[in-house]
Amino acid sequence: MAGLGIYRRKAVRQWLADCRSFYQNTAEASGVHNWYILHPMSLSYLGYLCIYLFIACPILNIPLQTNAVRIFTLLHAFFTFWVFLSRKKTPPVWVTDLAITLFAVQILGLSGFLGVAVFPHEASFLFPLCLVLMTQIYTRRPVFTILEVLIPAVVYLICCSYTRSTYAFFLDLISVSIAVCIAGAALYTNTSYKMNAYRAEQALQKMCALDLMTQVNNKPTFEFMVESYLHNCPGGSHALAICDFDHFKSINDHYGHHAGDEVLKAFAAKLHAVVDSDPNIIAGRFGGDEFVLFMKQCDDEQAFLKKLERLSVVEGFDFPVTISIGAAFSHAGSGDLWRYFDTADQSLYQAKSETAGGIRSRDADAPAAG
Repeated sequence: MAGLGIYRRKAVRQWLADCRSFYQNTAEASGVHNWYILHPMSLSYLGYLCIYLFIACPILNIPLQTNAVRIFTLLHAFFTFWVFLSRKKTPPVWVTDLAITLFAVQILGLSGFLGVAVFPHEASFLFPLCLVLMTQIYTRRPVFTILEVLIPAVVYLICCSYTRSTYAFFLDLISVSIAVCIAGAALYTNTSYKMNAYRAEQALQKMCALDLMTQVNNKPTFEFMVESYLHNCPGGSHALAICDFDHFKSINDHYGHHAGDEVLKAFAAKLHAVVDSDPNIIAGRFGGDEFVLFMKQCDDEQAFLKKLERLSVVEGFDFPVTISIGAAFSHAGSGDLWRYFDTADQSLYQAKSETAGGIRSRDADAPAAG
């Protein structure tokens, strides 16, 4: 039993850690999604308030509460006006969270007011229903939803204890407790479902974007990332390098394709050590034994060449493994990826013709030789 308890505690801690990581990684996307959902929701709620104020109140003959409902309607009208005024530009995540909290306060405030002030002698299921619905609409950190459920529920029950009979309050207590339990279960299941869907999406994206053997960007992904950067960040100094194994075919022929695969994995480990420590570098595998690196901001050519020197030899094998590297540098900020690639390819041809494991570089801004 003790072991089972420890396992459950570890499972809960792991779920909370995964949940925290999920919301951190998806906060921006969720904020955009929540903001666009807020537009029709706020407009629909404003329509409901107008129907209640101008139709339901006169029919139900509740003039004493009409002024309070007018205040609710006026406040929400200003809120809706602000939301639609800002609809073309998504605000920061914290602004979206604040707007959703204000929206929740309005809905729960009015439903609680109707239950306590308009129908003080009857148990109302409107407020518990609103509690449950607020957990289903938006994707946010659970702490927001928990606070927006528990705090209004406690305040509502305190108000009911002063305005209702013991029997009606007991019914309210039961209905609100059920609503809180349903909201908690819905929050857990929805969060778990979204986390699983997110993991599956990330795994699929990883499979599509990375070379499976080396876990380096594949050619389409590399091209997309570099071309997007060159388009969005024109100007500056850039560099591109092509790494090509020397006599890789002979390694496969003499030692087998499994040995060749191990060589590629060993090189990929060195490549990851270089790339993962420098966010300026994008790496990709163009197929076979050819790898390409692009440096976004390369103000120091010698520093980049030193990084490349670490990739020119792969140790740990009974046979020599060397990599020839051709590099191209540009200080004019050309936005043409293939201009860099062609220049680096010429440098690579020169390196291979001279010595194994050599590194040669050229200026991509220089005019092509006639």
